[in-house]
Amino acid sequence: MKKKALTAMIVLAVVVALCMFFSGTVRTITTPKVRFTSAKQGKFEAVTELTGKVYLDKPEEIKLALPEDITVTVRRMYAEPGQEVREGDRLLTTRIVDYDKKMEQLRSEYDSAQSSLRNLERKSGEIRLSRGEQSWMDAYYTSQQADQRERDARVEAMARLSAEKLEMPESGIPEGASEKLTAALEELRIAEEEAKKASAELEKLNRYAIAESVWTEIEQRREYREKMEKAEKDMTELTLLARSVETVRAQHDGYIAEILHQKGDTLDADTVVLTMSSADTKPVLRAELTEKAQNVTEGASVRVAVGDWGFVETVITGTGVSSDGKKHADAEINRDLLNYYGSVSYMMQEEDGLKMRLTTRARESTCLLPPSAVRDLDGDAYVYIAERESSAFGGTQLKVVKRSVKVLNKSDAMVSVQEDDLSYQQIIVGEDRVLSEGDFVMEYGE
Repeated sequence: MKKKALTAMIVLAVVVALCMFFSGTVRTITTPKVRFTSAKQGKFEAVTELTGKVYLDKPEEIKLALPEDITVTVRRMYAEPGQEVREGDRLLTTRIVDYDKKMEQLRSEYDSAQSSLRNLERKSGEIRLSRGEQSWMDAYYTSQQADQRERDARVEAMARLSAEKLEMPESGIPEGASEKLTAALEELRIAEEEAKKASAELEKLNRYAIAESVWTEIEQRREYREKMEKAEKDMTELTLLARSVETVRAQHDGYIAEILHQKGDTLDADTVVLTMSSADTKPVLRAELTEKAQNVTEGASVRVAVGDWGFVETVITGTGVSSDGKKHADAEINRDLLNYYGSVSYMMQEEDGLKMRLTTRARESTCLLPPSAVRDLDGDAYVYIAERESSAFGGTQLKVVKRSVKVLNKSDAMVSVQEDDLSYQQIIVGEDRVLSEGDFVMEYGE
């Protein structure tokens, strides 16, 4: 009897042991496995990859000082984008379009007038005038010029009166007249007085008036001389203009921002040839800031990638908002960058820009977590915490508790949250299956 009882007890113990073994195995299989992390206090630090391009602020437009009827052709462009130039440096060379044709036309006009004058002088010989006739002729031309001045002044004054909706006064200046209208009316009064005096002087000398036939020849000779003078003046101006635009030079120190025309292009007085910075403007590397780039301030350090593995360190010189509403940061183009690239021009040849790495740090310490610990990062963020509680069969077990958090900053490496009481919590960062609040979990390796 005792033997049977002993056997039964052994069997029962084995069964219990097997049940405990298999129950543990089942629990191990069915319970989610997780890994833990812990929060830490520190200043949030974000590393942001940016792309910088050479930027020159408010470059001025460079045009050529040309008459309205003159165009030139670019023979050679010496300047290039990003080039630093000094006052007097050669930017481009040009040539007046149809210069030889224009010059030949002016020579022809001069020669024709000169030939006509010589023929007239050969036929009639020298014209001799008495002192009285010479005085009358001088007075005639003086009166003619005074009348022309009065005419031009009257047209200008009437146009300004009409624009300001005022009437021509008998004398003085009408009330409400602008400064320009006042000046035009004063000029008219002076011109009227001069014309009146010149007319009176001519009237006094009319008894010395030159005979009609002689006067006609004098007028012809005068006309030919005026044509010769005009043609000679135009040839001189064209020659000087050709020399002045043959080589276009920088008017001040600065950097070339953009070249808008090349060899063979035709330019006129309204054509913008290139743009150039002012003497006190230096080029910078401008990068558009993303949402990840927080707290960027003047003086922040930034690394610019050079070559395959190297980098050059520089600093942020300022931040701002572009005309399109996007925030940007400007980095100094320092001596180290120039030593590597050789010049700003070579930096501008990087069509895709220069890769920059910006590291920013928050001013105050906060609670920091790895991104994998914060769930629904772009919505109502929360974390899962594993809290220990006693089990019904003795011992403890880990239970999932959901805890909402407020995200302050985030990057690929860390997340800053407002809650500061997470430092001693077991925060779940990895699990082998989907979790829900209230689930029981086990740590990997248990």
